[in-house]
Amino acid sequence: MATDMYAQEGNLKPQDRLGQAAETVKDESQSVAHLLGELVADAQHLVRKEFELARTEVRQEINKAQQGAISLGIGVGVLAMGGIMLLLMLVYLLADVFTLELWISYLIVGAVLAIIGTILLLTGRSRLQQIDPKPEATIDEVRKDAQWLKEQMPSGKK
Repeated sequence: MATDMYAQEGNLKPQDRLGQAAETVKDESQSVAHLLGELVADAQHLVRKEFELARTEVRQEINKAQQGAISLGIGVGVLAMGGIMLLLMLVYLLADVFTLELWISYLIVGAVLAIIGTILLLTGRSRLQQIDPKPEATIDEVRKDAQWLKEQMPSGKK
């Protein structure tokens, strides 16, 4: 019985061991390539999520701007309606009660309406000034993600 000594001992022939070693190196390089591919895919996913967060923040700021504009519009409308009604009623009331000339009554009523309108306009402007156009949460998340990516890179590539 002519059996091979490698077969009897259960060992592999040197050329077989060399082939397995080459396959192991090939598998490891594919593993590294696979890991790098996953890292790139994760980074792309992360960037998409950051853009979604930025879009959400911008929408929130736009809603704040709309609320400020609505407040300004309501203020202007109230100012106009109040001006008309008060000018018609109060002017004649002042003229009758205090025996003022009609133009003095108009002056008093107009000044009061101007003060009220100014207060409403300043309130609306104050609300509009509170709007922050920068997406702060997104900027913070991008900084954190960039730091995390730096930490994930092999030490030679930092």
